[in-house]
Amino acid sequence: MKCNNKHCYWNSFGQCCPESGELYENAKPNSLDCPSSLRSDFQEALLDLVDECGEELQKKSMKELIQIRKFMENQNNKTT
Repeated sequence: MKCNNKHCYWNSFGQCCPESGELYENAKPNSLDCPSSLRSDFQEALLDLVDECGEELQKKSMKELIQIRKFMENQNNKTT
């Protein structure tokens, strides 16, 4: 199917080309909020955020890092 979403990794030569039939069936072409979209701009933002977090963690003391780790573990336990 034709799609003009240039941010999506599944967009190839103006066509929607996801890796599975289910993604293809759920796709909403020409839409930035397509449920099947794997967006390159989101991935770039995520990688930038990971880099920023890494830089901030480098500035922390061992005591602060332990507190951050405990906080993250508590957050993970709340979601499971």
